[in-house]
Amino acid sequence: MCSGGRHAFLAACRINGLDAAVDCWGGRVVASKEDLTAAQPVAPIDYTHQLGCPLLGLFGNEDQFPTPEQVSLHEEELKKYGKNYKFYRYDGAGHGFWYYHTDRYRPQQAMDAWQKVFDFFGEHLRSQP
Repeated sequence: MCSGGRHAFLAACRINGLDAAVDCWGGRVVASKEDLTAAQPVAPIDYTHQLGCPLLGLFGNEDQFPTPEQVSLHEEELKKYGKNYKFYRYDGAGHGFWYYHTDRYRPQQAMDAWQKVFDFFGEHLRSQP
């Protein structure tokens, strides 16, 4: 989640052989040139063309990290390269809407999103022989 969502997306773009990836409100996937640093010299979105597995994205429409506009840019890039993805955006939810131990928790949105994760993995994860 958040940086983990970004890392899931990066792994799905940079590591061959993954069956599926889930980006839970990954922050800094979309980054301006001013946001780049020596530790992050490339914006993750710039690796979209290398995405090698289906991607599920879950986002709150009240989030500011990533903003709904950043999510839209991410989705445009996925469409541009014809990637297999599903994005879900939740009204009434912000950053960390799964965090049941905080005031950010949104049970209805969280339960729906969890079900989407289970369905997505059920569809895309391969069984090992």
